[in-house]
Amino acid sequence: MPARFPLSTRLSRPGAIAIALVLTLGACAATTSANPEAEPVEPETADSPAEESSDETVHFEYGEFSAEIPADPQRVVVIEGRADLEFALTVDYPVIASGFFFGREGALFDELDELISPDLHTFHFADSNEPDYEVIASLEPDLIVMRQNAYLGDFYGRDRLSEIAPILGVETGVADWQDVLLDQATELGREEAAAEQIQQYTDLVEEITARSGDELAGMSMAWGTALNEPGMLVITNSLGYAVAEDLGIDVPHFDPTDEDGYYEVSEENLDAVADVDALAIFAFDERPALGESETFARLPAVQDGRVRSVDLTVNQGLARAARALALELEALATS
Repeated sequence: MPARFPLSTRLSRPGAIAIALVLTLGACAATTSANPEAEPVEPETADSPAEESSDETVHFEYGEFSAEIPADPQRVVVIEGRADLEFALTVDYPVIASGFFFGREGALFDELDELISPDLHTFHFADSNEPDYEVIASLEPDLIVMRQNAYLGDFYGRDRLSEIAPILGVETGVADWQDVLLDQATELGREEAAAEQIQQYTDLVEEITARSGDELAGMSMAWGTALNEPGMLVITNSLGYAVAEDLGIDVPHFDPTDEDGYYEVSEENLDAVADVDALAIFAFDERPALGESETFARLPAVQDGRVRSVDLTVNQGLARAARALALELEALATS
């Protein structure tokens, strides 16, 4: 069976042709294994002076973000340590440090660890969510990468960060993630690496459907996010639904035209997801109020024991997050 990009028709024909072309240009660079015990760096112990980098720049413009950034950065710092880290590693940026706002454990890092340098520095966040600017500056980065949504929402102090180095804000976590990844990588002249990651995802989807296709096709599911109180966000438009469709799962709540991407339901309205027989819920274990609700317990998915807690590292990603989500959904379908 020939490979497709993706198994659904979501990727445009020009995008698929572009991937096929760039994959003929050569293999991706070798990767290194991760050291999950890397300690946060202190300002006085930062690396030696920055390597010499080229003065050449590239104009990046995508979505609501545009900037002039180094074409070949040598010392890249990532802020959130989730989808922004994934993008930076996907396009073969030399990442020297990252924050991990959502933690360093989770399904995403099962996929990313082989790409992360064992010498990766980390830094902490204040209670105000501000990253440690002093540590970041001491590392002398020539580029800072963050999610575009975090940049536009000014989650981490973009003005302070822009005083340290140019910022690249990348779009992630959307249903048409394959086009989005390839388009952004092309803006940077790094489309070959992105195409390779998309191919690896496609190969995994074919493997999963070959071994668990019947179970996947027989499942209907919805994505959600647990709240601190016994309600939930019902997700309507996301990377997770794109993956579910690629696997042949029925997803009645998927609406790719919904710009909000979710709606909130209180405990008394949890029957909004009574039409599916399985639920994949972000932060379900971390926020136990939903699981303790008697109303929630009456839902068909709960009665059938088909509720899976998914960690927050994978809900805003790209190809590697999509791989992790595909494995989560296979586990849900075969449980």
